[in-house]
Amino acid sequence: MEEPALIAKSEKFLESIKIRKINPDDLIDPKGFIETYTYLRSNLRKLQKIKKRMELKGFKTPYRSMAIYGPPLKGELKAEDLHDIRRQTQYFRMKASLKKNILDRVNSAIASHRIALGHLEEHGALTCEMCRRTFKLGELSEDELRECECGSTLQVKFEDGNIKRLEIIPYLPLSGDYMVKISQLTPWARESFKEIIRLLKNEKSGTITSATMIIKVQESGRWVRKRMTIEDIDHIDYEKKLKQEYGPHARIEFIQFHRRKSTIINDRHVRTALALGYSGFIQDFLAKIEDEILKKRLKKPHIVKRYDEIREEAEEYSPTFVREGKELEEIRKRRLEDLLIQEGLADENGNLKPDLKSDLELREKIMNIFSRTPITLILWDIACYYLTTSYDRRSKYAGPFPGLGPVLDRKQVKTFDKMDKEAVKLLKEYGEKIFYIKNLQKLLLKKFEIEEKIKGLHMKINPRAFGAALINLESGIDEKTCANIFSVTLEELKRERENIKALRKPTDKARLFMEMIK
Repeated sequence: MEEPALIAKSEKFLESIKIRKINPDDLIDPKGFIETYTYLRSNLRKLQKIKKRMELKGFKTPYRSMAIYGPPLKGELKAEDLHDIRRQTQYFRMKASLKKNILDRVNSAIASHRIALGHLEEHGALTCEMCRRTFKLGELSEDELRECECGSTLQVKFEDGNIKRLEIIPYLPLSGDYMVKISQLTPWARESFKEIIRLLKNEKSGTITSATMIIKVQESGRWVRKRMTIEDIDHIDYEKKLKQEYGPHARIEFIQFHRRKSTIINDRHVRTALALGYSGFIQDFLAKIEDEILKKRLKKPHIVKRYDEIREEAEEYSPTFVREGKELEEIRKRRLEDLLIQEGLADENGNLKPDLKSDLELREKIMNIFSRTPITLILWDIACYYLTTSYDRRSKYAGPFPGLGPVLDRKQVKTFDKMDKEAVKLLKEYGEKIFYIKNLQKLLLKKFEIEEKIKGLHMKINPRAFGAALINLESGIDEKTCANIFSVTLEELKRERENIKALRKPTDKARLFMEMIK
C-alpha cells in the first residue's frame, strides 16, 4: 500500500473509532460487556497491523530521508534554484511531519486500547456451566469467547474485588486524539494531568542497582586482579563485604555503578492515556457534585455565585473606544470594583466583605483538593494492584496498567506519599472504596520482601486476601474494612494473615524445610 493511501486509511479507521462512544452501562451487562470487549480487541489487532506497516515504510524516522535534500555544499546558486530547493524542502518536511503525527496517533490509540482491555479483563471472566471451567478473557481467541470446547455457551462472571476502573474507559483517547482531550480539561484537571504524568515518569536520576569492581587481592604471596559484582549496592557496605571476603588488604582499583531508570510506567503513550482517563473521569464526576460540596462547606454560597456572575460581566466589558491591552485590563478591574461596591459585596475602597473573602479562600482550598483527587485515585489503584496480585502475574500479564514494572525500588515507592488525605475523604464520602494509609510506601516494600521470600516455595495463596491481611497487619486498619475493600471473607483474610506471620518468624523446622525446598 502506498504511503498516502495508508495515511488516509489509518485516519478513516481512527475517525470511525472516535464516532463510536463507549457506554459505561454496557460494561455491567454481560452481552454489552462481551460486545465491547470484542470490539476493542478487534480494533487493537487492526491498529497493531497499521503500526507495523507504517514502521516498515519508515514512519518512525520520517526526517531521516530529508538529509539528501538541500542546497549543495559547493558552488554558487541562482536565486531561482534556491527558491525551488526551499519549496522542495518544505514539501518533504510537511510530508515527514504528517507521517510522524499519524504514527503518534496510532501509538496513542494502541496504548488506550491496551489499558481498556486490561480493565475489562480484570472486571470479568468466562465460566462454563457444563465442565465448570473458568477462563480469563485474555487466554481465549476472539472465536472462543462465545463457546466452550465442550460445546456449551460461556457465561460472563463479574469479579468484584479485582482492581479495575471501568469509568475511565470513555475518557481514554481510543482514537489517538489525546491533544483534543487535553484541550477539554479544566485548568485544575490539566494540572492534575501534568502531575500524574510527572509521577508515573518519575523524572529523577536513575536508581543504582549494582556495581562492578576491579579489585586487587593477595594470593600465594603475589597481587592479582579480580572482577566482582555486588547487587543492591545502595543498602550494602561494599568495602566491609570486600574485606570480609578477600581479607583486610584487598583494594578497589576501579568501580562502575549500574543504574536503572526509576520510571514507574515506561511507555509515554500509556502514561498520557492513564492521566487523561483519570483526570477526565474525576473532572466530570466532581462537576456533578461541585454545587453540593460548595453548599455544604461554604457559609454563603449564593453570595459566591453572585460574585462569579459579576466577575464574568466585568471581564466581558469592552468600551466602544479602542484601548490597548493593559489599559483595557485596568478599565475592567475598575468596573469589577464598581459593580462589587454597588452590589454591597465590597466596601468603598474596593475591599471584599469578610464573609465573601473567607468563602473565596475556602473555595480555593476545595479546588486544590479537586486537583489532587485524580492523582490520589490513580496512586491508590496502582498500590492496590501491587498489593493484591502476585509477582508472576505482574511479570507475565500487562493488566490495567501496561508497562508497569513487577516491583518498585525504594525511590519509586516514595511516589505514593503524594496521596492526599483530604482527597481520600472526599472520594470516600461519595461512595469510593478507599482509605488513607499513612505508611503506604513501607507497606509496598514489605509486600515485595515477602514475595521474594516465597519464591520457589509453591505456596498457594489468595492474592486479594493476602493484600488485605498485609494492610490489616501493617496499618492497623480493622480486618472488616480491609475485607470489604477487596471483597474477601474474614476467614480468607485471617488465613492469609497467619501465613504472613509464619513467613516472618518461621520455626526452626519450617526454616529447614524452606531451605530444603529452595
